[in-house]
Amino acid sequence: MFYCSQCGYKSVKWLGRCPTCNSWETFAEEKDYEGGQVMREKMSPQLLKNIEESEFFRTSTGLKEFDHIIGGGLVRGEVLLVGGEPGVGKSTLLLEVASLLSQEGKTLYVSAEESPQQVALRTKRLQRNFDNLYILGEDDLRLVYEYVKEYEFKFIVIDSIQVVQHPDYEGSKGSISQIKGCADYLTQIAKSSGIAIFIVGHVTKEGAIAGPKLLEHIVDCVLYFEGETLSHYRILRTAKNRFGPTGDIAVLEMTSVGLKEVRRTTDIFLPHKEKSVSGSSVVCVIEGLRPILIEMQALVSRANFGVARRRCLGFDFNRFSLLVAIIEKRLKCSLSSEDVFLNVAGGLKITDPAADLGAAISIVSSYKERDVSLNSAFIGEVGLAGELRRVNNINLRLKEAERTHFKHCFIPESNIKEVEGKFDCKIEGRSSLKEVVDGVFK
Repeated sequence: MFYCSQCGYKSVKWLGRCPTCNSWETFAEEKDYEGGQVMREKMSPQLLKNIEESEFFRTSTGLKEFDHIIGGGLVRGEVLLVGGEPGVGKSTLLLEVASLLSQEGKTLYVSAEESPQQVALRTKRLQRNFDNLYILGEDDLRLVYEYVKEYEFKFIVIDSIQVVQHPDYEGSKGSISQIKGCADYLTQIAKSSGIAIFIVGHVTKEGAIAGPKLLEHIVDCVLYFEGETLSHYRILRTAKNRFGPTGDIAVLEMTSVGLKEVRRTTDIFLPHKEKSVSGSSVVCVIEGLRPILIEMQALVSRANFGVARRRCLGFDFNRFSLLVAIIEKRLKCSLSSEDVFLNVAGGLKITDPAADLGAAISIVSSYKERDVSLNSAFIGEVGLAGELRRVNNINLRLKEAERTHFKHCFIPESNIKEVEGKFDCKIEGRSSLKEVVDGVFK
């Protein structure tokens, strides 16, 4: 059989282009062989109402931010896939999680990439208790399963899925059949024994987890560990979660003694909150279930070349282009001969349309060379007619703005009736972008 290395599509003959993901030259021939089955007890059907709530008991990992993004803790038999760039800190994160879980039950760290001596060397700089953590330098999952049954482990970390293998599956380590087969084999172990398994996955140059897309469908939870290797901060993002919300994030800081949780995200995304700067405004976006206040920065300057440049970082380029067109049409600002740059401070990538209003205010502020108080927050989606459209979770956003001592909030007029209770900050409802601009730049 021929498999697509990008999405796992199966074909009886070689194809130049995958009909599913449209990738070119991704088909490789591998034997279609089923093996590596885990013996499990036969289960009879049961009434859904008779299932006890105790079977959904969650176990805390010891890291509150980690528990938050996976839905409150680990579920028995859950399989989690953690992907990220090389050197971002995946092994360090799971080594710390494993050390904390070892206090709850027997935990095994399977190091297939590094020797146990190398892992032990890393633990010396981490201020954690590793007295109860087991480590195994083995890449054969069949032998790993034998040790799991012998020692009755409750938690397992596999580092990583691309370098482990099972003799019953054809292909070398990292091949499509091995990755798919090993992931399925580990899932069978987790579901049949009630063991929580963490799997480390490498990523491609495009940022997706290496191997067939089927790998992400097999596991219960997919986490992406993001961040520049030269930066101290890391973002753990939930891409898939069968036992909790998706899209949520946890902010961690890499220090000389390991990873530390960052509870106050305003220290990262709002470093200049006490100042007023032209071209800057504050927006409140929702990442999963968490409201985050972020500074939007814009720079508008005279184009030195024939064609004006449009660039944005951390913001959707199509929405950015629409906002520039709306500002030109509805506010009568001539930007055709201006270079316009937009940046999301802190390196976060946002997709929440509620950031439209803040982005537009930043661009107008830089164009007019007028300061905007960073004690004001702007929440709202901007339509093509220049109107402010309703956003969701308005009370959650306002509570976050109040908690961080903001004095002024601009929101869509249609959201005013949804505001519950009284807030210390002044809340103003506006129906259009022009009304907000007139109110800010009097």
